[in-house]
Amino acid sequence: MTCVFDIETIPDFHLLSSTFGYEGTPLQIAQAAFKAQYEKSGSEFLPICFHRVISIASVICDEYGRFVKVGNFGNAFIESAFIESTPSEGVDSINEPTSRTFLDTLESTLLSEFWQFINKNNPKLVSFNGRGFDIPTMLLRAMRYNIGAWAYFEQKNPALNKSKWDNYRVRYCEDFHTDLYESLGHFGAARNLNLDALCKMLDLVGKYDMSGAQVYETYLGESISDKNTESTDIESKKAALEVINHYCHSDVLNTYWLYLKYEVLRGVLLESDYYALLEILHERLPKDKPYSQIFTATLKRHIADYARTNAQHTDSITLDSI
Repeated sequence: MTCVFDIETIPDFHLLSSTFGYEGTPLQIAQAAFKAQYEKSGSEFLPICFHRVISIASVICDEYGRFVKVGNFGNAFIESAFIESTPSEGVDSINEPTSRTFLDTLESTLLSEFWQFINKNNPKLVSFNGRGFDIPTMLLRAMRYNIGAWAYFEQKNPALNKSKWDNYRVRYCEDFHTDLYESLGHFGAARNLNLDALCKMLDLVGKYDMSGAQVYETYLGESISDKNTESTDIESKKAALEVINHYCHSDVLNTYWLYLKYEVLRGVLLESDYYALLEILHERLPKDKPYSQIFTATLKRHIADYARTNAQHTDSITLDSI
């Protein structure tokens, strides 16, 4: 089994406020932290301990690389948590989508489900910069909730082919974790790669409607729906979280597709096998998501181009043999 994963985060404005004394709305606190970080380091990117996990998405495929499904962790909690209610004044309620209680419960649920999945299944992991951001962030935040990730640290388990030199934490071991940012960047030799640019170069989908930098504004800002509607904060945050989850889906789909291209590059997949896997992805891809249309169209185009080229090549061989 292979798990292609990606996370989305927002600034932990509760922690930033208590640590540095920032005041204001969650969005104002986040922006103040970005400004201070930029003045300090030349980058707005906060230390990973101040990132709160708000979405974890994955593509699951079988041991042959065949697409099984795409989705996100924490679905049951998300469906049950957004219940219309009137919280008591001054009470930090789980029904308030920006409360510490709600966000802690959401984050702990996501992390617990993800690490339980890893502990139980020991899948091969595939990511883009997962070693540099996603995994360190999820491990640090898991410590807040006493969540175990023992399978990730396990080194001596011959039954799972784990050893001192072959396990999830070994940087150059692609059998347990293929970080495409590392692999395609030759483990630091090239440092300016990003997922969207690589996808555009390869004529894959890439980022088509939003970027990771917009995630925090999507959740902490005003409603993403028409501001003239009378939607409640709970409704708008549920809609925002759905948008973020779907964006995270598109990222793991892009990463999965890039991974298949990488497997062709290193000789693990034949070109014919690669296109067979694209056909399976096309057949099994959800048809009712915001990203469905663009991924379906792009997949159909790639598959059709290959079929046409292959047919022309066959015709050429036939003519040459006359």
